[in-house]
Amino acid sequence: MLNLDIRTVLLSYTLCNLICALVTFSLWRQNRMRFSGLGFCMSSFALNFVGVLLLSLRGIVSDFLSILVANVLLAAGTLFLFIGLSDFLQRKFNQIHNYILLGIYVALQASFTYVHPDLQIRTILFSSLIVIYVSQMVWMLSTIKDPFIHLFVKELRIISSLFLFLGVGRIVYAFIVPMGNDLIKTGNLEAYIFLGFQIIYLSTTFYFFLMVNKRLVHILEEDIIKRQHIEIDLHSSQEKFYKAFHASPASVLISRVADGKFIDINEQFQNLTGYSREELLSSNLRSLEMWVDITERDRMIQLLRTEGTVRDFEFLGKVKSGEIVTLSFSGEIIKIGDDDCVLSMLLDITEKKQIEAILKMQITLWEYSVSHTSGELMQKVLDETESLTNSKISFFHFLDAKTNSLKLQAWSTQTKENFCKAEGEGMHYPVNKAGVWCDAVRLKRPVIHNDYESMIDKKGMPEGHAQVVRELVVPIMRDNVVKAVLGIGNKPANYHEKDVELVTNIANIAWFVIVEKQADEEIQMLNEKLEVLALTDELTKIYNRRAFFMKGAEEIIRARRYHLPLTIIMLDIDRFKLINDTLGHDSGDYALQCVAATLVEGVREVDVVGRLGGEEFGILLPNTKIEDAQRLAERLRQRITENSELKCKLKMNITASFGVADYQLQIKDLDELLKNADTAMYKAKNLGRNRVAIFTSESDKM
Repeated sequence: MLNLDIRTVLLSYTLCNLICALVTFSLWRQNRMRFSGLGFCMSSFALNFVGVLLLSLRGIVSDFLSILVANVLLAAGTLFLFIGLSDFLQRKFNQIHNYILLGIYVALQASFTYVHPDLQIRTILFSSLIVIYVSQMVWMLSTIKDPFIHLFVKELRIISSLFLFLGVGRIVYAFIVPMGNDLIKTGNLEAYIFLGFQIIYLSTTFYFFLMVNKRLVHILEEDIIKRQHIEIDLHSSQEKFYKAFHASPASVLISRVADGKFIDINEQFQNLTGYSREELLSSNLRSLEMWVDITERDRMIQLLRTEGTVRDFEFLGKVKSGEIVTLSFSGEIIKIGDDDCVLSMLLDITEKKQIEAILKMQITLWEYSVSHTSGELMQKVLDETESLTNSKISFFHFLDAKTNSLKLQAWSTQTKENFCKAEGEGMHYPVNKAGVWCDAVRLKRPVIHNDYESMIDKKGMPEGHAQVVRELVVPIMRDNVVKAVLGIGNKPANYHEKDVELVTNIANIAWFVIVEKQADEEIQMLNEKLEVLALTDELTKIYNRRAFFMKGAEEIIRARRYHLPLTIIMLDIDRFKLINDTLGHDSGDYALQCVAATLVEGVREVDVVGRLGGEEFGILLPNTKIEDAQRLAERLRQRITENSELKCKLKMNITASFGVADYQLQIKDLDELLKNADTAMYKAKNLGRNRVAIFTSESDKM
C-alpha cells in the first residue's frame, strides 16, 4: 500500500473543497432566482473548505481552531448539504432535530477536546453525526416520487450511499484501531479515508452541477412546448381580441405604462374623449392631460402591479372640450413586445355619480340644517354645487316680489375667501338694474353665458367683485313666480344642458330645505319672543313675579344640594301712592323704571332682579352671605335716594325700604324665604322707612 502523508492529503482535500465551493458559488449566482437550496449547498462547500483547512493546520494553529472549530464546521457543512439538496429537490423537511444534534455534538466535542481529550471518541462522534445526516440524505433521495427528479438523482443516490458506507467504515476503524492523540500521525488508513471523502465531495459537486443543468434543460423544454401552444392560442385569441376590441360598446384602449402613449383605441373611446384616432395615436395621456390628477394614474398603475387586475377604479378625466367627467376604469397590465401596457375599459359614470351626489346632498342638507342657520345652509348648498360642477364662484339670491328687487343671501365659501371682496350682503337692488345674469329672472328660465366678456348687455362689476369668465344662472320657480336664483361661474369648460339639469335639481332640493329651515327659524324666534314676554315685566323690562319664583326655586334647590349660602332682598318704594296721586301714573311708572335700572346696574350678572308686584322688587343673591347682602342693600338704598334723574324729573326725593333674609335648611320654599324678607322690609318701614332691616329670628314674625 502506498504511504500517504495525512497533512498532504488534507491540503489536497482543502484545494478540492475550494474548487467545489467556487463551482457551487457560480451555480448559486446564476440560478439563485430559479432554484432554492443553492445557497445552502454553496455554504456547505465553503464550510468544508474552511474546516479541512483548519484540520490540515493541526499543530500550527491552536487546538480550538484545528480541533473544535474545524470539526463543527465540517459537521455543519454536511447538514447544510442535506438541507440544500432537499430544498433544491423540493423535499423540504423540519430540520430542528438536526440542529439539536449539532448542538449536542458541539458540547461533546468540546468535552473530549478539553476535559477528557480523546481523539478516538471525537472521531467516532464526528463520524456518527455524519452517518445520521447522510442516512437522511439517502432516504430522501430514495423516496422521491417525481419520475423526472427520481431519474436524474440516481447517481447522487449512489454517491450518498458510498458516503454513508465510508462514514460507517470510519466508525468501525476508530473502534478497532487505536488512533493516539495526534490526527496527523494516525496512520495510512486514515489518510485513505480522507482521500475517499475528497473523491466523494468532488463527485457530489460534479453530479450536482449536472442536476442543475438537467433541471434547466427540462425547464427550457417545457417552455418551448408551452410557447408553441401559446403561439397557436395567441394567433386565435388575437383575431378574437381584435374583433371584440373594436366592436365593444365600451371605450377600450391600450396605452403604454411608462409614458401613457396610446397603442390602440376603439371608436367608442374617440366618441368619449372627442379626439380623432390620429390625434390620440400621435400623443399620450399626459400630454393631453386626460387625468385631472395624474397621481391617480400612478396609484392605479401601482394597484395593477400588485393586484394584477383592477375593477371599477373611479377617477376624474378631462375630454377635448375641457369638460371634467367621472370615469370608471377596469383593466390589467399586458405585455406588448418589451413594453408593459395597460388594457383599459372605461365607462362614463358622470350622470350616475351626479344622481348619487344629489341624493346624498339632500340627506346631508337636512342633517346640516338641524344644527346650522339658514345662511350657513345656503352657503353649504353653494359649496356642494361648486364641487359637483367644478365651478369656482356661486351665489344665492332671493327675489322680493313686492319691490321686484333681489336680495343677496349667500356666497360660497370659495367665492368669499378667494375671489370676491365686494360689499353687498343684505343689500337690495332692482331687477331692471341688474346685469345679464338676471335674465334668468326676466325670462323665467336658466341662462348660460359661456363667453361673458363678449356680452353686450353686461353691467360693470363693483369694486372687489369676482371676475366672471362664464356663468350659469337657474331660477327657482313656484306657481310660475321666480322666488330665488342660484348662480355658478368660472367652470374651466363651457356650461351645457347637463349642467342646467344638474343645477336645477340641486336648486329645487335646496329650496325646500332652506324654506323649511327659515320657517323653523321664524317659529323659533317667535317662541323665544313669547318666552321672553312671558317672563319679563312689561314696564321695567326685568323678570316678572312668575320668572322670579321660577329662578328662586332653582336657586333653593342648588343651595340645599350643595350647602351654599343664599340670600334675598325685598324692597318697596316708600310712599309710592303719593307719587301716583300727586304727580300722576306716568311719573309713578318712570320711578319704577328708574328704580329697576338702578337695581340691575348695582348687582352681579348671576343675581336675579324681579318686580314682584306694584312697587315691590325682589333680588336673589346666590352664594352670598347675609352680611354681604346687607351691605349690597345699603348701597342700593343710597343709589335710589341719590338718583339725580328722579330728583330732577319728579322734583321730590324717592326712597325705598329694604328687607334682607337668608336661606336656612328649615325653610321649605321661596314663599317662606320671601315672607321672611317681607317681614324684615316692613320692620324697616316701621322704623322710619329708607333703611335696611335683616330678618334675624322667629320673633320678627310676631
